[in-house]
Amino acid sequence: MSIRCFRFTAVLLGIAAHVALGQSLQATSDSTVPDHRAAVSPAVLGGVAVLATIALAPFDHQISGELQAPRLQGADDLHQTAKAFAFFGGPGPFMVGGALMLAGTVTGQSPISAAGRRITESVLLSASITALGKGIFGRALPGVETTHAFSFGRGFHKGNGPFVSFPSGHTAAGFALAAAISGEVDDCAPNLARFVTPLSYSAASMIAIARVYQHVHWPSDLPLAAATGIWSGMLVEARGHRAGHHSAARLLDGLTIMPHSTSSMTIGWSSVTP
Repeated sequence: MSIRCFRFTAVLLGIAAHVALGQSLQATSDSTVPDHRAAVSPAVLGGVAVLATIALAPFDHQISGELQAPRLQGADDLHQTAKAFAFFGGPGPFMVGGALMLAGTVTGQSPISAAGRRITESVLLSASITALGKGIFGRALPGVETTHAFSFGRGFHKGNGPFVSFPSGHTAAGFALAAAISGEVDDCAPNLARFVTPLSYSAASMIAIARVYQHVHWPSDLPLAAATGIWSGMLVEARGHRAGHHSAARLLDGLTIMPHSTSSMTIGWSSVTP
């Protein structure tokens, strides 16, 4: 039963990506914006994510338990693979965006710099949203002993480390990176988009599954995070290409990061009209 539920997790993540891609294709054919870009409907994507979360929640312990089985946890190659994928849900996306911005600046290619800013902005936006969600829901991480798995606002309290499970920040960052890369490739090399897009979203799905394998997230932490990442990437790409690469800098002005002495930080973001 747990193996079937694990496959169901991958299918649900695929559905979220499919919905986003379908919305993007529809926008391409229907939009009156000069570059034919529009953001995916957050209502549609969010609705799919909420339904997927509700469907997965009863199987959290079964799926997590299966992935913690000795035959899987004892495989060094799986550990290394999961670690590699998790990297691209952590510092990886920022390194990609930063490398593109640096390359564009050094070579004098502003489109490359603009692409790096859009990728970075996509990940920052998804991180801001997931940070807010973690604080609000205060869900306990797998393995944490607690009376209530969810507690409103607990994720904002001091020492909130064990209560920031929902939604998955790595998953959101991975899908934001996938959506941004897909948008950039579709803009500069449309013929390659049909290959790059499925590969990008497949890699993002593996990031999500890796986090469950590493026992730092529940399966039901993934769908809403995936939807957040997809929407963030598509929103930034739509606004960025519509208003020009300087929109990224303007939207970044809405981001607020406040470090604290307790090795934590507060991340906030307010919408800015391009």
